[in-house]
Amino acid sequence: MRYDLWCNPILHCGSYLVFHDESQPTKRWLLIGLLFIQERDLDEIQTPLLYHRRKEQYFGEIHFSDLPKSFDGKFSAKAKLAKKWLKCYEEQLCAKAKFTALVVDRHSPKYDYKRFSKDFHAYNRFTAMALKAGISWFLAPESFDRVSIKFISDQKDRRSRPDKGLIDNFESYIPYRAELDCFLSQAHGRRYPDIRLELLLEDSKNNDLLQLCDLLLGSVQMAIVGGSKRIVKQELGDMIVQWLIDLRKKPWEQNFGMHRKFNLWAFPDANGRPYNNVPLALKINSGQLDLFN
Repeated sequence: MRYDLWCNPILHCGSYLVFHDESQPTKRWLLIGLLFIQERDLDEIQTPLLYHRRKEQYFGEIHFSDLPKSFDGKFSAKAKLAKKWLKCYEEQLCAKAKFTALVVDRHSPKYDYKRFSKDFHAYNRFTAMALKAGISWFLAPESFDRVSIKFISDQKDRRSRPDKGLIDNFESYIPYRAELDCFLSQAHGRRYPDIRLELLLEDSKNNDLLQLCDLLLGSVQMAIVGGSKRIVKQELGDMIVQWLIDLRKKPWEQNFGMHRKFNLWAFPDANGRPYNNVPLALKINSGQLDLFN
């Protein structure tokens, strides 16, 4: 820690927005996606997204599950915009919009159902786990002493769920758990900033960054779980497969330069621990699926 002339500590502080999305494509899989952006970089991230919107003349919501079958025809503008956003993320935005996804395998023999008496307990706990991992992977190396986080989730998604019990205490649990994880990490001597978290709900149709988070997570889902024969979704999944294969190389050998910018991990493995080498259902550029799902 640095000190001023009067021996007062000079704190290195950060202010982040974390955009949240989740997906449950099957009873087996639960995916949590988080997009980390420093508040000072917000305009720099939003500007190219808006540029591509204007270029494609599409101003509706980008939602991965609603993407059309192909890049041609009546709904092609939405598909083309989704692809351009993902390409823009690959070439430019990933440097300052860092994404992490947690894949939970609920069919793993080491998945402990006894710990989660209700579905929302598991959902909340794994969201907090993904947040802690993202802070450790993306923010801790920046040597922040203190970080303020605005954690933004889709208001529409929260309200439209048929199972209201799934989100019970979500808005109070996530801030509480974020501060507890901070305390526990520091108590064990790990490098981890002080965290102050505010949870906000916004309608994703009015927030391009919630939509970008949805697009990234949906494309990740396509890469590792599959489940769609739509050409658009398969092509976006192909892009994720290329990134993930590249990330398995040593950082200085990677072509996309996404080390500590894009991260995918899963839980639990055969020993009940997290792991990074997540199997992929989608074969690159083939449009074919393995039997992983």
